[in-house]
Amino acid sequence: MLSLFLKRSPFLRVVIPVVAGLYISSALIIETDLLLLVSSLLFVFFCFVIYWLKKQALYRYRYTTGLAVFLFTFFFAMLYMQLRFPTIISSNEKTELKVQLIEAIGKTEKNHKFEVYLKGVVSDSLSQYVGNRGIVFIPLGKDTAALKAGEVFYISGRFIPFTSPDSQFNFDYCGYLRNQRIAFRFIVSQFQVQKNGATARDLFITSSLLKEYLRDKFTEAGLANAHLAILNALYLGDKSRLSYEQKVAFSNAGAMHLLAVSGLHVGIIYMLIIGLVATMGLKKDKLWVAFGVILILWIYAFITGFSPSVLRASLMFTILEIGRISKQKTGIFNLLGASMFIILLIEPLSLFNIGFWLSHCAVASIVCFYPKIVKWFQFKFPPFRWLWSIVAVSIAAQIGTLPISIYAFYGFPLYFIITNVLLIPIVTPILVLAIMASILSFSQMALQLLTPALGDMLAFMHHVALWVDGLPYSNITNLYITSWQIFVIYLSVILLLVFLEYRFIRYLRWLLVTLILTVSSIHLRNLTVPNQILYVANVQGKSVVNYIVNGKSTVFSSTHLSAKELDFAFSGLWAYSNASSNIKLVVVNSKQNAQPIVNLIGKEKIVIVPENAEWDFKLNSCHIDKLILLDKPNMTIEQIRKSMRVQQLVLPSGWAWYHKRTWLKGHSQYIDNVHDVNKDGVLFVTN
Repeated sequence: MLSLFLKRSPFLRVVIPVVAGLYISSALIIETDLLLLVSSLLFVFFCFVIYWLKKQALYRYRYTTGLAVFLFTFFFAMLYMQLRFPTIISSNEKTELKVQLIEAIGKTEKNHKFEVYLKGVVSDSLSQYVGNRGIVFIPLGKDTAALKAGEVFYISGRFIPFTSPDSQFNFDYCGYLRNQRIAFRFIVSQFQVQKNGATARDLFITSSLLKEYLRDKFTEAGLANAHLAILNALYLGDKSRLSYEQKVAFSNAGAMHLLAVSGLHVGIIYMLIIGLVATMGLKKDKLWVAFGVILILWIYAFITGFSPSVLRASLMFTILEIGRISKQKTGIFNLLGASMFIILLIEPLSLFNIGFWLSHCAVASIVCFYPKIVKWFQFKFPPFRWLWSIVAVSIAAQIGTLPISIYAFYGFPLYFIITNVLLIPIVTPILVLAIMASILSFSQMALQLLTPALGDMLAFMHHVALWVDGLPYSNITNLYITSWQIFVIYLSVILLLVFLEYRFIRYLRWLLVTLILTVSSIHLRNLTVPNQILYVANVQGKSVVNYIVNGKSTVFSSTHLSAKELDFAFSGLWAYSNASSNIKLVVVNSKQNAQPIVNLIGKEKIVIVPENAEWDFKLNSCHIDKLILLDKPNMTIEQIRKSMRVQQLVLPSGWAWYHKRTWLKGHSQYIDNVHDVNKDGVLFVTN
């Protein structure tokens, strides 16, 4: 049965060794020459098998041939990953650079963020990185109005080094940037725009200029910034202008997929084009009509900047259109395999893009489960039948994407069906109006007519997301599964599908085994989760303490932290520890805390010292296992030694090296262990 399925989907047979080879090659350091030699030998062996064996013998030894193809593809994928592996600048040296702006990608609390090409360097050691992409941070106080896509400017400042995550619970942001082929980060102190210089523009810069032009036109027509941010994500594929509150609302409502341009949006555009062709009386089987359809799809992919989800959808519809013209039937799984293979061939690092897997799993799940789910209820009234089809598609897509979503985002939107029923129908008219407004953007009158209706529909989307987000238990948070549990869950889904299709009892047995294994592993992990956790991390340059007891989390910080900062720093830890969603934030300072903050982790006594703390008493020379400094206290280490005996001193992340050396001068030998949060990473203590 498996061999028959793979025979009908030849691209899947190719993709499996490609994915395995790319992943293993990214995790291991292997000599490129060795991989080239092995790949060449396997290719020669494969050619030998094809040439010398007759057709009858070729079928007789088909497993040998298949193994040769598998091994060659596997080792070639490993070689390809080694050749295409990204290079990054990990230094923090000060220098001057010449860069070309690709697009603005948002801002932080202190800086504007821009994506750029590196065009020139003053140091020969950096010449190998010329042509790579990077992110530059320009302080908010500096005038950046003159910076447009394609502009070349000179910057001076220093590199921000790429670092590894402090712990297993932290999001690997630098790894994410590396997988996006971002080679460097640079904090700018001064910049100067090049004047009267001819600048070359590639497809990405041209796409950015077009998006900037359309955004300006929508703004001039009176579209509110909040609604423009939603349109920018839904239509142009750029989520950088969404606020954190908007992202949380749409995510908790289960509508984030509507703001990520994907197969849904490309499919709507494809159906609109086919409908327009039929309305004009053109024959769909004409070659030039198919070419026009494909061209329009790729123009839209160009406008969105060739995002992976749009690239995948455009490839799928292109293959579908080619198959339709050539009168060849193309299986959906073969289509998925072809799109995966082409995308990985273009960019092997797409393998580590969560959207790459979510989009393919969603399509595969819809194809497999939608025909079965839609038969649960039969409605004769067309509006009910149409609404039930939306519900069925939503359930089918969630089956395929739920394990990955929980693994990556630690949550599950409970009311996703309500959200999809209310919002999916409105996506089509929004796209229609947005396309019409883009085509007629030269006419201010047309924009004035179209923009109010567009703004009302975008406002409706926003209000629905906020309303669903405000419902009780809209998002089940702090869910946690491991990578191997994902594998077992998907194996269970596949076995369920096969059993429903063929009714073989042996697949039901294996399904029960995998379900028991999954439930047992989750229960066992919950039993082994520590009851008490002490976690000291670097958040925005300050040491922050997260103290978790029996699922109740208390965060101690010397400054107020936003929900975004807390979520970014501790969401993985909270999911791992099964912490409650009600987090208590305690902002400590010297006025509020004349006494030390004492907690117990098992038999260990923990003392947290607030910033600028002044103690005018002694702790009777008691023994302290861990003394945690949130920042520099108004007391010397000599005073601390007179008050208590400290086994381990935890230094704050905000101190410069010379502050640490001065503060510890002459007393470091009296501390058994010194943990520097900035240098040694997070402090993780459990009981």
